[in-house]
Amino acid sequence: SRTIRRAVFSLRRPRVVRLGPSQHRVGLGRGPRVVRMSTEEAGGEARLKGAVGEDGVSQERRYHRITEGSASMEYEMRSGDTRTKGRGEDDGPVFYNKVQVFNRDLSCVVIALFAQWRYIERAESRARKGLRGAAADEAAAAERSRLYGLTAAELDELLRAEPSNQGVSILDALAATGLRAIRYAKEIPGVQRVVANDLDADAAEACRRNIEANGAASRCEARRSDAVVAMLEAKATGRAAYDVIDIDPYGTCAPFLDAAVQCVADGGLLCVTSTDMAVLSGNYPEVCFSRYGSMPTKAKHLHEFALRVVLHALETAAAKYQRHVHPVLCVSVDFYVRVFVRVFRSPAEVKKSCLKRGYVFQSTGCPTFYLQPIGRPHGSAKGKPGSADKFAPALLHASPSDAARASKRKRADDDADDADAPRAEDRADDEAEQPAATAASTAGDAAEGRPARAEGDARDSAEGGDETVAPAACGETGAPFKIGGPIWLLPLYDRDWVTAALDRVEAGVDRFVSTKERLHGVLTAISEELFDVPLYYTLPDLCSTLHCASPKLAEIKAALTHAGYRCSQSHRDADAVKTDAPPRVVWDVMRCWCVKHPVAEKRLEDRDTAAAKILAKPPLLRANFATTAAMRAKPTKARRWAPNPEEYWGPKAAARGRKRPKHRRE
Repeated sequence: SRTIRRAVFSLRRPRVVRLGPSQHRVGLGRGPRVVRMSTEEAGGEARLKGAVGEDGVSQERRYHRITEGSASMEYEMRSGDTRTKGRGEDDGPVFYNKVQVFNRDLSCVVIALFAQWRYIERAESRARKGLRGAAADEAAAAERSRLYGLTAAELDELLRAEPSNQGVSILDALAATGLRAIRYAKEIPGVQRVVANDLDADAAEACRRNIEANGAASRCEARRSDAVVAMLEAKATGRAAYDVIDIDPYGTCAPFLDAAVQCVADGGLLCVTSTDMAVLSGNYPEVCFSRYGSMPTKAKHLHEFALRVVLHALETAAAKYQRHVHPVLCVSVDFYVRVFVRVFRSPAEVKKSCLKRGYVFQSTGCPTFYLQPIGRPHGSAKGKPGSADKFAPALLHASPSDAARASKRKRADDDADDADAPRAEDRADDEAEQPAATAASTAGDAAEGRPARAEGDARDSAEGGDETVAPAACGETGAPFKIGGPIWLLPLYDRDWVTAALDRVEAGVDRFVSTKERLHGVLTAISEELFDVPLYYTLPDLCSTLHCASPKLAEIKAALTHAGYRCSQSHRDADAVKTDAPPRVVWDVMRCWCVKHPVAEKRLEDRDTAAAKILAKPPLLRANFATTAAMRAKPTKARRWAPNPEEYWGPKAAARGRKRPKHRRE
């Protein structure tokens, strides 16, 4: 029949896979197979190589050339024996994701800055040599001032002129193809050596091959080892610790943190990536707690929350070895978080770790949240005024003044010969003074024309009326809190580093960086972010809670600014409202907006909804939404929140190497 004749003809006809202009015959099958390979993928040429697998069967390998920065490599495309679950042509046996080029570009910039800081610190030490006291300080300050006056390009030239044995050493603990390590060795001035390590045999071989092909063997070497074992062995054998350790795993970074904080040199740099955002954002809170020792709240500030969870885990790991971390730059981009921290040894600073971390009380009825530090200063063991080297657990639902009074009372208890009777009298005095203080506060409100607050109002979150302190329940909806954390509460970045990174990108010092526009935009957004305010609200979330029309972000920022508070956006979220205003003020601004733009009555029929409860309270603040040209203007022209350059810009399937031969019983 006609159908059978067509089937027979298709068996004899050569099968053609259109991949490019050049043709190669690669096998028989049901007819000669012609493969036309592309010369356009990843900007390189694709070609074939013959290989014999472990089972003795000949395998054809397809490669295409990838060029990134100063490095290039032949990346093996997907083949028949690849175990990787991804179905794309670039899902080969060794992992490579072009989405992470921004990560690698940013790392090159930050490590180059670190090399400059290390050079300046060594120069200060040389200037102090042979001097003591004020003379040593003056000499170091003069040398520092001289080097600070140089441009980034001039500092790079000084680094290149340094002896090779004084450069920084870098460990790429999870190297995969080795492309990142090769770029570090070729692009960053002042690099002494780079170790590209990976446990997978195919990855280690790819590292070795790519290092030789790029002519980087003099400063870069490939090793095959477990990342944790490699770091602990470097520490145990007494070899010089690495100045920079880069940890960029597929998934969580948690298993590598303990070894990394031990192996890195004092004052060294840790570059850590974590891509398990589903865990860090709160989809699996029990997994997040088991990995990082922190419970996520799954609020709209989840991206910054994730950064602070990773920093909390790093600080916890470092504190066990009398070390502490100092974040220099932390970013949340695409589908991952990336943190750069310096690690210092300081037992005295480790004692303050409880002040750097805290819990988040997230309302279950609305976006309201409060921050609760874990510890508080509790005086000085040496009795020095204004200093604190003793700490105690923080007080819940208490303002800082209450905590200070409690610390003073505790110290008096410890010093008194007979503590019980006098302390009971002090407590009675304090309890007698509290109603008087409340009455004075009410009288002050009345004198200034502010509405008097009802006794027991939930918005009076502490005895002293400190609205930044968490009350027993949400002051707006009365809903209970869910407790998240602990998280890192201090700034996510160092302003000097961000400024230096921006200057370096704008000057075009790193000529191999291909994502300059995006780097400039992200760093600009970070520089404009409130560095000392943890977490944020989002304008769509506030409006969704109240079912109201959305104002312009500039109007909300203007209202908070006129009220005497600061406000900014987040580098991760253009709709973020990051402010030091307490929750009551934020909701008062929204209440005033709803007065001007009323919410539909049917939205408020149910008095138990969050919108009805929040809008039922009269605002204590008269918001001014008027904006000025200065408020609306951006100080720097930059693409702060650039869209993805192409579709499916996200994570790839994990590389799983090749299929291994099955052992048969004879």
